[in-house]
Amino acid sequence: MSETRNRPLTGPTHIGVVLERVRRQAGLQHEILAHRTGVGAEYLAGVLSGAAFPPRRFILRYARTCGADPQVLLRVWEDEHERLSTGPGQASGEPPSSGSA
Repeated sequence: MSETRNRPLTGPTHIGVVLERVRRQAGLQHEILAHRTGVGAEYLAGVLSGAAFPPRRFILRYARTCGADPQVLLRVWEDEHERLSTGPGQASGEPPSSGSA
């Protein structure tokens, strides 16, 4: 079993894990994928690592670019968005911030 499969997929990185798997299956390098989806390489790296939660429209572009089923990725995105929106102390619908106050 790989390290990825041993990690719990309930944290803020779940969508990133799924998107990274899709990227690898599509055989696209990070830089090419960033360019084709219209985002910066740093932003894409943040999404794939789970540090940034992408907007819905990004998921649609990402799915088209990778040749993935957009409905499947949107379902993962919606589940994660709901989980983040209703998590402890999360009433605003925004993912938890990683910075200090």
